[in-house]
Amino acid sequence: MASTPLSQQLSIMRQSLFDEGLLDHEHVGYLETLKNEDDPDFIENVFTLFIRDSSRYIDSIKKALETSPVDYPIMKRMMYQLKGSSASLGASKINGETNTLIKNFHDGDLESGKASLQKLKAEHATLKEKLVVYVEMLKQAKLSEY
Repeated sequence: MASTPLSQQLSIMRQSLFDEGLLDHEHVGYLETLKNEDDPDFIENVFTLFIRDSSRYIDSIKKALETSPVDYPIMKRMMYQLKGSSASLGASKINGETNTLIKNFHDGDLESGKASLQKLKAEHATLKEKLVVYVEMLKQAKLSEY
Protein backbone atom coordinates (compact mmCIF):
# COMPACT_ATOMS: atom_id res chain seq x y z
CA MET A 1 0.00 0.00 0.00
CA ALA A 2 1.41 3.39 -0.98
CA SER A 3 1.90 5.99 1.70
CA THR A 4 -1.27 8.06 1.48
CA PRO A 5 -3.05 10.09 4.14
CA LEU A 6 -5.47 7.17 4.58
CA SER A 7 -2.70 4.59 4.97
CA GLN A 8 -0.97 6.90 7.47
CA GLN A 9 -4.23 7.24 9.43
CA LEU A 10 -4.61 3.45 9.39
CA SER A 11 -1.11 3.00 10.71
CA ILE A 12 -1.68 5.53 13.50
CA MET A 13 -5.02 3.99 14.45
CA ARG A 14 -3.58 0.46 14.42
CA GLN A 15 -0.75 1.57 16.69
CA SER A 16 -3.16 3.32 19.06
CA LEU A 17 -5.09 0.05 19.47
CA PHE A 18 -1.84 -1.49 20.71
CA ASP A 19 -0.67 1.51 22.74
CA GLU A 20 -3.98 1.67 24.60
CA GLY A 21 -3.74 -2.04 25.40
CA LEU A 22 -6.94 -2.82 23.53
CA LEU A 23 -5.25 -5.33 21.24
CA ASP A 24 -2.08 -7.36 21.55
CA HIS A 25 0.47 -6.38 18.88
CA GLU A 26 1.98 -9.83 18.41
CA HIS A 27 -1.38 -11.57 18.25
CA VAL A 28 -2.83 -9.18 15.68
CA GLY A 29 0.41 -9.36 13.72
CA TYR A 30 0.03 -13.11 13.57
CA LEU A 31 -3.61 -12.82 12.47
CA GLU A 32 -2.56 -10.43 9.71
CA THR A 33 -0.16 -13.07 8.35
CA LEU A 34 -3.15 -15.38 7.79
CA LYS A 35 -4.51 -13.11 5.05
CA ASN A 36 -4.03 -14.66 1.62
CA GLU A 37 -5.37 -14.53 -1.94
CA ASP A 38 -8.31 -16.77 -1.02
CA ASP A 39 -9.34 -14.47 1.83
CA PRO A 40 -7.87 -10.99 1.33
CA ASP A 41 -10.40 -9.55 3.82
CA PHE A 42 -9.43 -11.97 6.58
CA ILE A 43 -8.55 -9.44 9.27
CA GLU A 44 -11.62 -7.30 8.55
CA ASN A 45 -13.78 -10.41 8.78
CA VAL A 46 -12.18 -11.49 12.06
CA PHE A 47 -12.72 -8.05 13.60
CA THR A 48 -16.31 -7.85 12.31
CA LEU A 49 -17.17 -11.31 13.65
CA PHE A 50 -15.65 -10.42 17.01
CA ILE A 51 -17.72 -7.24 17.23
CA ARG A 52 -20.91 -9.15 16.41
CA ASP A 53 -20.28 -12.19 18.58
CA SER A 54 -18.85 -10.40 21.60
CA SER A 55 -21.82 -8.01 21.65
CA ARG A 56 -24.15 -10.99 21.61
CA TYR A 57 -22.24 -12.75 24.42
CA ILE A 58 -22.33 -9.67 26.64
CA ASP A 59 -26.06 -9.18 26.00
CA SER A 60 -26.69 -12.84 26.88
CA ILE A 61 -24.66 -12.52 30.11
CA LYS A 62 -26.63 -9.40 31.06
CA LYS A 63 -29.98 -11.10 30.34
CA ALA A 64 -29.01 -14.26 32.24
CA LEU A 65 -28.02 -12.12 35.20
CA GLU A 66 -31.40 -10.36 35.15
CA THR A 67 -33.42 -13.58 35.32
CA SER A 68 -34.76 -14.85 38.59
CA PRO A 69 -33.15 -17.10 39.53
CA VAL A 70 -29.96 -16.13 37.72
CA ASP A 71 -29.39 -18.42 34.73
CA TYR A 72 -25.86 -19.47 35.68
CA PRO A 73 -25.45 -22.16 32.98
CA ILE A 74 -26.15 -19.67 30.18
CA MET A 75 -24.07 -17.01 31.85
CA LYS A 76 -21.14 -19.39 32.31
CA ARG A 77 -21.28 -20.56 28.70
CA MET A 78 -21.39 -16.99 27.38
CA MET A 79 -18.54 -15.85 29.65
CA TYR A 80 -16.32 -18.65 28.38
CA GLN A 81 -17.34 -17.95 24.77
CA LEU A 82 -16.36 -14.31 25.29
CA LYS A 83 -13.09 -15.34 26.97
CA GLY A 84 -12.17 -17.56 24.03
CA SER A 85 -13.22 -15.03 21.44
CA SER A 86 -11.28 -12.18 23.04
CA ALA A 87 -8.21 -14.38 23.52
CA SER A 88 -8.36 -15.46 19.86
CA LEU A 89 -8.41 -11.85 18.74
CA GLY A 90 -5.83 -10.61 21.21
CA ALA A 91 -8.34 -8.27 22.87
CA SER A 92 -6.32 -7.97 26.07
CA LYS A 93 -8.55 -5.72 28.16
CA ILE A 94 -11.72 -7.61 27.24
CA ASN A 95 -10.04 -10.89 28.10
CA GLY A 96 -8.82 -9.52 31.44
CA GLU A 97 -12.23 -8.15 32.38
CA THR A 98 -13.86 -11.42 31.36
CA ASN A 99 -11.46 -13.33 33.61
CA THR A 100 -12.39 -11.03 36.50
CA LEU A 101 -16.08 -11.53 35.75
CA ILE A 102 -15.68 -15.31 35.70
CA LYS A 103 -13.76 -15.24 38.99
CA ASN A 104 -16.38 -13.09 40.70
CA PHE A 105 -19.22 -15.37 39.70
CA HIS A 106 -17.19 -18.48 40.46
CA ASP A 107 -16.60 -17.08 43.97
CA GLY A 108 -20.34 -16.42 44.30
CA ASP A 109 -19.82 -12.66 44.56
CA LEU A 110 -22.87 -11.47 42.63
CA GLU A 111 -22.40 -7.76 43.41
CA SER A 112 -18.76 -7.73 42.32
CA GLY A 113 -19.82 -9.72 39.27
CA LYS A 114 -22.35 -7.04 38.35
CA ALA A 115 -19.68 -4.35 38.77
CA SER A 116 -17.28 -6.42 36.63
CA LEU A 117 -19.93 -6.72 33.95
CA GLN A 118 -20.27 -2.91 33.85
CA LYS A 119 -16.50 -2.54 33.44
CA LEU A 120 -16.51 -5.21 30.76
CA LYS A 121 -19.30 -3.44 28.89
CA ALA A 122 -17.36 -0.16 29.02
CA GLU A 123 -14.14 -1.77 27.74
CA HIS A 124 -16.11 -3.55 25.05
CA ALA A 125 -17.82 -0.33 23.93
CA THR A 126 -14.43 1.38 23.60
CA LEU A 127 -12.91 -1.46 21.59
CA LYS A 128 -16.01 -1.91 19.45
CA GLU A 129 -16.16 1.78 18.56
CA LYS A 130 -12.51 1.82 17.51
CA LEU A 131 -12.65 -1.48 15.62
CA VAL A 132 -15.70 -0.37 13.62
CA VAL A 133 -13.83 2.73 12.48
CA TYR A 134 -10.65 0.74 11.80
CA VAL A 135 -12.49 -1.86 9.70
CA GLU A 136 -14.18 0.89 7.67
CA MET A 137 -10.82 2.54 7.08
CA LEU A 138 -9.34 -0.79 5.94
CA LYS A 139 -12.20 -1.17 3.46
CA GLN A 140 -11.72 2.39 2.18
CA ALA A 141 -8.00 1.80 1.76
CA LYS A 142 -8.67 -1.30 -0.35
CA LEU A 143 -11.17 0.58 -2.50
CA SER A 144 -8.68 3.39 -3.07
CA GLU A 145 -6.13 0.85 -4.36
CA TYR A 146 -8.31 0.15 -7.39
